[in-house]
Amino acid sequence: MATAGTIVNDALKEIGVLAEGETPTASMADDALRALNRIMESLSNYQAFAYTPSLVSKALTSQTSFTVGPTGDVVVDRPIAVESAFVDRSNLTYPVRVVNNQQWDSIVYKTSTGSNTEVIWYEPTVPNGIVHVWPKCTGCTLNLRVINLVVSFATLATTVSLPPGYEEALIKNLAVNIAPQYPACNLSPLTIQQAKNSL
Repeated sequence: MATAGTIVNDALKEIGVLAEGETPTASMADDALRALNRIMESLSNYQAFAYTPSLVSKALTSQTSFTVGPTGDVVVDRPIAVESAFVDRSNLTYPVRVVNNQQWDSIVYKTSTGSNTEVIWYEPTVPNGIVHVWPKCTGCTLNLRVINLVVSFATLATTVSLPPGYEEALIKNLAVNIAPQYPACNLSPLTIQQAKNSL
């Protein structure tokens, strides 16, 4: 488990701004925390970096689409992507194909009605994503296994449990990111290479 403060301190040590046993000023720490959260936000655009999948469910009532996000029909963090889906009807589950926009566009009659949804397309609009369903149906629940946004850090004390290798990637990339703020710092080519490799 790491805290944002640990990542910030290690990044500042990596570029030689802090020596062993020193702590950053409040201003330095706040600047680095903002940079760390910008990195986390940027990494949220990459499905491969996301590590927090979850299940999102929606009872279907003959709609052709619904929104998923902070102000959507289903209120959750806006997913990066939908990995898989299934319909639950009377405790029986049926698979649902997740297609891309080209496959979705090939469906001729998008408002047709059926007993179960067979196909969905997730459109990751902002602030809410749109889940398009076909055919429209009622009386069942659509379950989506979604990839969530990468978490951000509310404060320096925020603790997060990261998969192996992620902490190293954040430290090295934060070091590279904040180094220009400290012209006298020592950003080594090895740190730059490690930042690339760790991602």
